[in-house]
Amino acid sequence: PAPVQASAAGADGAELEGALRSAWSRLDAGAPWYGRRELARVRGMLAAFDGWVRSSRAEGLRLLAVEQPVQLDLAGDEPGGDGAGAVGPWLRLRGRVDRLEVDSAGRPVVVDVKTGRTAVSGRVAAGHPQLAVYQLAAALGAFGELLEPGARPGGARLVYLADQKADGQAKEPVQPPLDDTELARWEDVLRHCADETSGAQFIARIGPDCDRCPVRVACPVNGSGRQVTQP
Repeated sequence: PAPVQASAAGADGAELEGALRSAWSRLDAGAPWYGRRELARVRGMLAAFDGWVRSSRAEGLRLLAVEQPVQLDLAGDEPGGDGAGAVGPWLRLRGRVDRLEVDSAGRPVVVDVKTGRTAVSGRVAAGHPQLAVYQLAAALGAFGELLEPGARPGGARLVYLADQKADGQAKEPVQPPLDDTELARWEDVLRHCADETSGAQFIARIGPDCDRCPVRVACPVNGSGRQVTQP
């Protein structure tokens, strides 16, 4: 949300309150009682973010960039090609990281700020594909203009502002730094996903998000779905 972005940019308390009120005035929060409750919840999230910033500075993290664009180019043969190679990258991955930090060892740490109400477990975070791709991007030089040459990934983190510990601190599932073997495995996963989604056919598979997929009625793996070419 805008107030969190303002806090990340270093706004003081008065500026944060002004950003929050400005953002809130543009929202339709429904009934007054609900609006008051949600406003209090957002203020709690801002307090949790402020607490996380303080604790992470004490830990040794240092901010490099906020809302940092990232582009990862992978060279290789075009999917389904003849093996002769391609001119330029055949896979280009673009995104934006909430916060790019560096730890006390000079390693990049990507922080993804979440506003969801329930944090994932540490086990899920350890295998989190989004965090792994961020680490792969860092290892392959996607943040080269901000980091020392050859800097190895220092891990990645999810910071859940709405899901807090008993002391009010944001929950922070962590993905440990990936070694060369894990980085190579995730690069293979990324290339495999690109290969499967770039051809004339798309393989439908059952996954954890199927129950809320907006196109499940047109998906053949769903009980009520069907191919879009069927009547």
